[in-house]
Amino acid sequence: MPTHPHRYRKILRWALVFACTAYIIRFFIKNIDDFKLLGKLQPGTILAIAALAVMGHVIFCFRFQMVLKKCSGTSVPFFHWFKIMILGRFLTLLAPQAGNIYRSISLKKHYHIPHTRYASSFFYFVWMDACVNLILTILIVLIVQPQLSIGGIGAVYLLAGTFVVILVAPILTKVVLRLVKFRNERLSWLHGRLSEMFSVSVINLHDGVFMLKFLLMGMVAFVDTIAIFFLCFRAMDMSINLPALALFYVVLRLSTFIIITPDNLGVREIAYGIISEQMKFGMAQGIVISIIIRIIGTTVIIILGTIFGGIGLLRNREEYLPTGNENDSPATLQK
Repeated sequence: MPTHPHRYRKILRWALVFACTAYIIRFFIKNIDDFKLLGKLQPGTILAIAALAVMGHVIFCFRFQMVLKKCSGTSVPFFHWFKIMILGRFLTLLAPQAGNIYRSISLKKHYHIPHTRYASSFFYFVWMDACVNLILTILIVLIVQPQLSIGGIGAVYLLAGTFVVILVAPILTKVVLRLVKFRNERLSWLHGRLSEMFSVSVINLHDGVFMLKFLLMGMVAFVDTIAIFFLCFRAMDMSINLPALALFYVVLRLSTFIIITPDNLGVREIAYGIISEQMKFGMAQGIVISIIIRIIGTTVIIILGTIFGGIGLLRNREEYLPTGNENDSPATLQK
C-alpha cells in the first residue's frame, strides 16, 4: 500500500490530539471541582455568546469579501459568499482542508476566480489579520498595563517579536522566490503559484486606503470577540482587564490559522490554560473557557451549515474532502 507524507502527518496530529486530551482529562480528574465551572454558564449567557459568534462570522465574511475583491478583482455577492464561507467551515469540521478546497472550487465554478487568486486572498487575509490583531494588542497593553508579563517576559516584547516575524517572513519569502529557479516541471509550477501568491499579498500593502478599511473592520472583529471572552469570564464570576482579553483574542486568531491538530483540538485548550495560569486566573479557567467557546462555536456552525444545505453537500463530499493527494491540487495552496 502506498504511503504519503500526508498519512504520517495525519497520524502525528491525531496522536497529539490524544495526548492533549489525555492531559486535560487527567488535569480535571485531579482538580474535579474546577470542572464544575461549566455549570455556572446560564442559558442567557449561552445565547449571547452564540449571537456574538454569528456576528463574528458576518464580520469575518465582510472582511474576507473585501480582500477577495482586492486580490481577484471580482465582487462576490455578500449573501452567496456568506453561504460559501459557512459551508466551508461546516466541511472543515470533517477535514481541516475541506473548507478551503470547497471555497476555492465554488469561486472557480461560479465566479471564475482562479485557485491561485483565492489562495492569495486567503493568505493575505491571514497575514494582515494576524498583524492587525498583534498591533491592537500591543497598543492596549502599552496603554493599560505595560508591565504585563508572560512567563517572566514582558508581554509587549513577546507580542512585538511575534509581529516582526509575521510581518517580515512573507516579504523575505517573496524575495527568495524571486531569486530561486527550478528545472523540475512540478517544482517550477509550484514555484510559480507561490510566487504569485506572495507577490499579490505584498503588493496590496501599498494601498493605504484599503489597509485603513481593513484595520477599522479588524477593530470591529476585535470588539466582537473579546466580548465573548468577557461573557465567559463574567459567567465564572471573574473579573478580567482589557489587556488579558486582548491576549486571549490573539491566541484564538493565531490558533485559527496555525493548525497543529484538527481544529487545534486540545492544543488550543492547553494554550488558553497556560496563558490563564500565567495571568493568575488559573489553568482550569482558561481550559474551561476554550471548551465553552469551542462547543458553542461548533454548534453555531452546525446549525448554520445545516440551514444552508450542508447535509446535502456531504453526499458529494468526495469533491471536497482531502484524499491524501491534495498537495497536487492548486486549490490547496491556501493552506
